[in-house]
Amino acid sequence: MIATWYGIVSLMLIVYVALDGRNFGAGMLHWFVARTPEERRQVVAAIGPLWSWHEVWARRVWRHIGRGIPRLMASAFAGYYLALFLILWCLILRGISLEVGGHINDRLWQGFWDFVFVFSNFLLAILFGAAAGNLVRGVPLDANGNSRWHFSSNFNVRGYVGLLDWLHGIHCSFLGLSYWPAHGATYLTLKTEGPVHEP
Repeated sequence: MIATWYGIVSLMLIVYVALDGRNFGAGMLHWFVARTPEERRQVVAAIGPLWSWHEVWARRVWRHIGRGIPRLMASAFAGYYLALFLILWCLILRGISLEVGGHINDRLWQGFWDFVFVFSNFLLAILFGAAAGNLVRGVPLDANGNSRWHFSSNFNVRGYVGLLDWLHGIHCSFLGLSYWPAHGATYLTLKTEGPVHEP
């Protein structure tokens, strides 16, 4: 039965990464492909209608982990507490910037929320990449199934490792920083026109 739950959770996680990953990528490219406020609004409009729908998949992942594999959820929250806290804040800030960024026609207001939008998407790519790298490496657990991690490591070959170690965490973070912008660029070419659409 646990294998079935792992299969369900893995499928939902893949769908979430595929759907919301394009929004991460488009958000990371927000300042690079859009030069004027009108072009930036065009990027936000491409993401705008469905960004909250895609986050339903992330909520379902955690719900199914808690329901089907509660020890995994307990270990994940214990070991990845700071990273999960940062992911939650980045998702909140990304949603706020999408919702309120264009409500006031002021360059300072819009510039601030554009910065929050780009920064939160970059940080999400780094954190999700580091999480994927740590899952590939394996998460050390004690006899009770608990894991206690440092956020960063001593960056040596031996010794304590953390979420952002030199081999898996940081390299997979760079992989996320290269994968999601490519995914977002593909999405923007489908949903935009004019200078934003041009390669």
